[in-house]
Amino acid sequence: MARPRKHPLPSIAELRQHFTYNPETGEIRTREREGDDPYILAFNRRYAGKAVGSVMNGGYRWIRVPGHGNHLGHRLAWALHYGEWPGELDHRDTNKLNNRIENLRPATRSQNMRNVAGKGRTNFKGVTCRPVNRFNPWEAVIRINGQRVHLGSYPTPERAAEVYAEADRRYHGEYAFMVIGAITAAIMFGVAA
Repeated sequence: MARPRKHPLPSIAELRQHFTYNPETGEIRTREREGDDPYILAFNRRYAGKAVGSVMNGGYRWIRVPGHGNHLGHRLAWALHYGEWPGELDHRDTNKLNNRIENLRPATRSQNMRNVAGKGRTNFKGVTCRPVNRFNPWEAVIRINGQRVHLGSYPTPERAAEVYAEADRRYHGEYAFMVIGAITAAIMFGVAA
C-alpha cells in the first residue's frame, strides 16, 4: 500500500485561516474566506462550513491543506486544538475516524503499535496455532520491552486471547489492545475478530 508523499507542515496560523475544529465531534470544517471577489464568493457558497477530508487506504481521514498537500485529520485536529504539531498520536478507542480531542493522546511508536490487530490464522492479537500440540494448539505470546514472552498453550483461540488480554492490560496499562470485545463477538457470532 502506497503512503501519501510527505508535505511540509503549514503553520498553525495558516491552518486556522483555512479550517475550524469542533473538539466535541472531531469534525474539521472549511472556514469562510474573506473578500468580495467572485471566486471567493463562489468558494464560500460551495465549501464554507462543510466537513473536509477523505478516508484513504489504511482507514484514516486525510485532509488537503491548500499549498501543503494531504495531512492526517487527527494530526490537524490536535494542531488546531492545542496550537502545536503533535509527535505520534494514538486513538484511545482504536477508531481511526474518531478525531474527538478526548479520543486522541500522545504516544510513543511502541505504544501506538499496541493497537494493531492480529493478522494470523485466528485474527486474535498475540494468538498463534501450534498444531504439534494436539490438546492445546493455541499459544498466547506477548512482547514486553521487545522480548517475546510465552503465556501458555490453550485448547481454544478464545481462551488464549483472554490470557493475552489480561497480560496486555497488566504490562501495557491504558495502551493495551482492546481485544475482549472482539472475543465476545467471536464467541457470540461464531466468527474470528
